[in-house]
Amino acid sequence: MPCGALRHCATRWPTPPADSATPSDTVTPMDTLHIYNKLLQFALFQGLSKADLGALVTHTRLGFHKYAEGDTIARAQTTCDRLFFLIDGRVEVVTSADNGSYALAETAAAPLLFEPEALFGVSPHYASLYRALTPCSVIGIGKDEIYKLIDRFPIFRINYFNLLSALIQKRHARCWRSHGESIDSRVVDFVHSHSRYPVGAKRVVVKMVRLAQELGCSRLEVSRALHRLQNQGRLQLFRGGFVADLAAPAHQQSTPDTFRQ
Repeated sequence: MPCGALRHCATRWPTPPADSATPSDTVTPMDTLHIYNKLLQFALFQGLSKADLGALVTHTRLGFHKYAEGDTIARAQTTCDRLFFLIDGRVEVVTSADNGSYALAETAAAPLLFEPEALFGVSPHYASLYRALTPCSVIGIGKDEIYKLIDRFPIFRINYFNLLSALIQKRHARCWRSHGESIDSRVVDFVHSHSRYPVGAKRVVVKMVRLAQELGCSRLEVSRALHRLQNQGRLQLFRGGFVADLAAPAHQQSTPDTFRQ
């Protein structure tokens, strides 16, 4: 991918649109069988009987929305008052440091549940921004409706507990995972530890001085490590950051459409 295109990406991102986009259209509810098939793609609904699914679809207020390419579906630090289920399309997920000194963007495709852990707790806010990369279809279920589902369907309740437990366990394991001693390994660990999804290309916007501070080394050491990884085909540098797919073998890597111009 040409460096010029990457520079163009960097100049346009991570600044989001001024206001969160509203759904471009509210669609007529899909037929029951179609809803069954879509919901069963998500772990929260797996194990429910056909009768339970029928009751859920019939008695739960489900919001059906379409978003156009470029629309913001959910914005970081805004209140999470519903669960969003992406049933069609692809989104860009952007997460930034609290002080705005660096950010990471990654892509995800349907089926995708947005931050189920953000619905409850002392700070029920989204941690990331979700923007449509393609036309997207989303089902939204409000917090009050989720309370009813948890109370009414034991399998749904257990699935939710299992989902939250898995998130906690993975994050705990990540904190205690041993890290490599080389600067190259620290760069890889930095990308992995700040990623919401384990695979796929990550676009990191960060100055080398800031990255050096995060890794506990000098700017020169970071620069050399990044160039070594670039020579190995594991990342592509651009002014102000880099695009990396560090989970994939170098000879199998490709840059997804969202990072091309």
